Amino acid sequence: MWWDMFFAIGAGLLATWLALMIGLLLIRPEGALLTGAIRLLPDLIRLLRRLAADRTLPRGVRIRLGALMVYLALPLDLIPDFCR
Repeated sequence: MWWDMFFAIGAGLLATWLALMIGLLLIRPEGALLTGAIRLLPDLIRLLRRLAADRTLPRGVRIRLGALMVYLALPLDLIPDFCR
């Protein structure tokens, strides 16, 4: 029973992510903006992962960094952006 629920949630998240990616491809944000974000992403992930694993940082900071990585990995915004 639990596996069915986890599978359904995972499938729903994957379907939502795919729909958002297709929408982004159709809308096509400005080329330089999208290219810059794609180039920056691996460095940002590496930085956050190394900071979260650094034992010299206080535990609260490492926990917040872990929460930030989870938030950034979510395909949906918990706090929607209102700009324009």
